[in-house]
Amino acid sequence: MQELSKNPSWLLRKAVQAFYKERYKTAKRLACIENLRNPNDYFTLCWYANALYFSGAHNDQKAASLYMRAIEINPSHPLAHGGLGRIHYTNALRIIREYRIVPGDPDIMFADELSPTDDRQETCIRVKGFADYECGNREIAIEELKRATDLVDDADDKVELLCMAAELLAEMNNKTGIKAFKEILEIDLNYVPAHFHLAGCYAATGQHELALQEYEFVKDNAPKMATDLSTLLANYNVDVP
Repeated sequence: MQELSKNPSWLLRKAVQAFYKERYKTAKRLACIENLRNPNDYFTLCWYANALYFSGAHNDQKAASLYMRAIEINPSHPLAHGGLGRIHYTNALRIIREYRIVPGDPDIMFADELSPTDDRQETCIRVKGFADYECGNREIAIEELKRATDLVDDADDKVELLCMAAELLAEMNNKTGIKAFKEILEIDLNYVPAHFHLAGCYAATGQHELALQEYEFVKDNAPKMATDLSTLLANYNVDVP
């Protein structure tokens, strides 16, 4: 995935270097300065948003707005789509985890999700729901991750992006999740995370033999992950050998 323009500024190059050294506050400061100098530069907007995101959840709203601005400037590049999708994916999973004990399941926290189209309309009069304020809109996450997938060439990038989208699809409907994870395995048959989540989807839908087949694959290829998977399957009364 192309991460910088052909002739990036000195400040932006330093910001990216700081980011990869996990000096996110420094990266944020440098990218902010460059953004003030070049407010309409696509890559500056993306790296400023990246640094904000990795600097803490309290920056998510601003990071999301920067990604959306970058998409307006260049909708045919994957960097902003992937970043915006990642923010909503991460927070959606957090909401699901934190509110799983809420009566009616965590779906109630997504009841007023704005559609991806409405969410981009500045004049939209609809009231944002909880998931939107938390930057955890499942529909936006899935749409943006899929858009990024369509724009990248590298197979590893594709399966990573698709797997995030498939996780949310599975949280919404296990049968839909099964289909999504199978599509990932058509790209990379040995992608262990897809087998891991597919096992969970099979178990949740009562297909225990298929779940055990996926467990065996995970155990053979990623033994450490198999321990977590056995715990997950136990929740559905699937006993691993």
